[in-house]
Amino acid sequence: MSVLKHELTARDIMSVDPICVRPHTTIRELARTFEEHEISGAPVIDQSGKVVGVVTKTDLIRRCSEGTADIPPAYLFEVLSDQGDDEEASQVIPEPLICVEDFMTEDPLMVAPTISVATIAKLMFERRIHRVIVADDDRFPMGIVTSLDILGAYSR
Repeated sequence: MSVLKHELTARDIMSVDPICVRPHTTIRELARTFEEHEISGAPVIDQSGKVVGVVTKTDLIRRCSEGTADIPPAYLFEVLSDQGDDEEASQVIPEPLICVEDFMTEDPLMVAPTISVATIAKLMFERRIHRVIVADDDRFPMGIVTSLDILGAYSR
C-alpha cells in the first residue's frame, strides 16, 4: 500500500474551467452542450458568473420522462434527438420553453480548492451525488471534481 506524500486536495484533481450553462439554456441546448463537450453535468451560473445551481444528464432525462401538463414525454425526447439532414430542416420540431432553471438543483454542494479529496469523497457519499463544484469564496466556479476523478486519484 502506497502512502501519499501529501494529502490530495480538490485543486490537485479537479477539471479546471468547467463548461457552464445559464438558467435560461433550453433543453435542446443543454443536451447539445453535454454531447459536444462529452460531459454529464455542468454548473449553472447567473449573469455575473456566480454558481446558482448544477444540472446533470440524469436531471435532463428525468425532466423529459416526466413531460409537462401540456407536453408528453415522447415529444420532449423527440426534441432532443438529432434533427436530420438539411432536407428535413424545414420540419424542425419546435422546442417547448423548458429551461435549465425549471429542473436544475439549486444551491449545489460547492467546496474550496483546498478541501481534501477524502472530505469530498465523504460528502459525495453522504449526499449521494457524483460531482461537486470547486468555487472561490464569491461562488465563481474554478473547477469540478467527479466521483471518477476521486477514483482516479486513489488508483495512482
